[in-house]
Formats: sequence, structure tokens, C-alpha cells
Amino acid sequence: MQTAAKLIAELGDSIEAIKAHLATMDDHTLRTLLESMPGQSVAGSAEMTMTILIYREMEIRKRDNNVVPFPPTARLGN
Repeated sequence: MQTAAKLIAELGDSIEAIKAHLATMDDHTLRTLLESMPGQSVAGSAEMTMTILIYREMEIRKRDNNVVPFPPTARLGN
């Protein structure tokens, strides 16, 4: 049981490191990486996990580019 817990913790650390690395890539490199991933992969595989992480990073960037900040002094109903 301890071995499994240790492996799961290491997997989590590795996934976080990959997410952090993907966040440093420019958009072109991220798209190129996505294109190099297989079109279909086995559920739960490393390829599927990596593809999901790439898509999530792309969605984060798209969402962050669509956010329009409100002036800090604006209040609702006033």
C-alpha cells in the first residue's frame, strides 16, 4: 500500500511538472506538440494524459485572452 501511495504521489508530481512546462511553451510549439500526438490513444495512457494536458493549456490561454477586466471602482447596481 505504501508503494502504491508513493507511486501515485510521484505521478502527481510528474503531471504537475508537465503542466508547468506546457505553460512555458509558446502557442506554435504547443500546437506542434498536439499535432505530434496520436489521434487515438488508450484511456488512461500517457499519450491520452499528455493530450488532455495540452488541450487544457490551450483552453486556459483562450479563456484568459477572452477575459475583459472591469475597472476596480465599478460596482453593481450603482
